Amino acid sequence: MCPVERFNPSKSSVTRFKRSRQRGGRSGQSVAIHELTLAEVRQDAMEFGLVSEVILQLRSGKEADVYLGVLNGFPLVLKAYRLWRTSRAGKKRGFFAPGRMEVLAAKEYDVLLVSFRAGVPVPTPVGRVANYVTMRFIGDGTTPAPRLREVHPEDPGAVLDQILADYLAMYSRAHYVHGDLSPYNILWWRNRAWFIDMPQAYHVDPWCNLEVAVRLLRRDLNNVLNHFESYDIIRDEETVLRGFLASYVPRNLRDYVEDVLD
Repeated sequence: MCPVERFNPSKSSVTRFKRSRQRGGRSGQSVAIHELTLAEVRQDAMEFGLVSEVILQLRSGKEADVYLGVLNGFPLVLKAYRLWRTSRAGKKRGFFAPGRMEVLAAKEYDVLLVSFRAGVPVPTPVGRVANYVTMRFIGDGTTPAPRLREVHPEDPGAVLDQILADYLAMYSRAHYVHGDLSPYNILWWRNRAWFIDMPQAYHVDPWCNLEVAVRLLRRDLNNVLNHFESYDIIRDEETVLRGFLASYVPRNLRDYVEDVLD
């Protein structure tokens, strides 16, 4: 059974205890800041029981590095959110404390779980400890599935229909907008599209900012529809968007839909 750490922002996580131990009682200002190395990722992930081995690094993203791991003989994706070198940190913005990246890890695990339960094709979440998340490996053997932008399906119209239907399920059943859906964040495996990379997902609930939700949803749909225009498949973005909103809007926000669309 893979561990899932309950996220509590008011308590220190295992990573904070571990980093504190490594400082040896010295203050943070006197200890050099460095990003996690492959050896440290491997040590952490194995110590936390998330994987039994880290085989190789698959890719590096804006917020996290992605590795191929193994647990009980099965390949898993190990996503390690970086502690400092992210698109959200810099000299002007200041460094991110490790706990901030743990928020993203916990959020991605939760969004994947809710989406999976809603029938959305996403990697099944397996475990989460600190700034690490493990999930089902999508691919054959140890070869990851290609991204949508790298393939040319035989029936692109059917693929687009499937993607829109699955995204509608994510929006109307799981109540999440992906927030960064594009051919770069869609895998193609076994004649099916799979959504990945969820830390920026936006929860559409009675307390959300509907204007933000619609803006992100429109951008996602635009990214997908623009990709399929290369196959001479044209869909009206506003019609698709209105179809999504007709399927679900929190009851207390329904009167604001037209104002947001204007």
